[in-house]
Amino acid sequence: MIITMLENGAGNGRISLKFPGITRRQIENIRAEINKGTTETKRKLKQDPLLSLYRRGEIDIYDLYAAEHIRYAYSLITADVRLRVMQFESMIDVIGRGETERESALQARFQNQYADWFDKCGEERIKVGPIIHVLTEPVTLKDTDHYYGFRNGRAREYLKAGLKLYVKLFRPRQGIKG
Repeated sequence: MIITMLENGAGNGRISLKFPGITRRQIENIRAEINKGTTETKRKLKQDPLLSLYRRGEIDIYDLYAAEHIRYAYSLITADVRLRVMQFESMIDVIGRGETERESALQARFQNQYADWFDKCGEERIKVGPIIHVLTEPVTLKDTDHYYGFRNGRAREYLKAGLKLYVKLFRPRQGIKG
């Protein structure tokens, strides 16, 4: 129970209230056992900016879905062009099911939505560069502010505005299944 609470990010105070006999040192020992990274590695770890915004209530679950859609479309657009070979020998016809969107059609739809979103961001004066930087690189919002020469918090505003715009335009209600 305690390990589950620690893995889910519960704070020391909450655990102490639920289990009054447990000391802070015991909780730290359990945390150290769960996370076996070295001190140097732990220092290099950065908190995911999207999850931080979500936990603070600045963005909602649909904004997280929008981030996943944008990230996926960006990866499709910037991926290397490769040749695919398909074998139809083991294909089975499924009768009675509704048609599903083929993978290539789905990918084209995401790329088209990304292009439309990109254009709309320009019209709304939302800079896309910082949004893509946060979504595709292992950086914090502060790193992105520094990279683009913004005052503190400007990348956060662009990110939130861009995600809200994507949700407004396309209403993503689930993540990418893959």
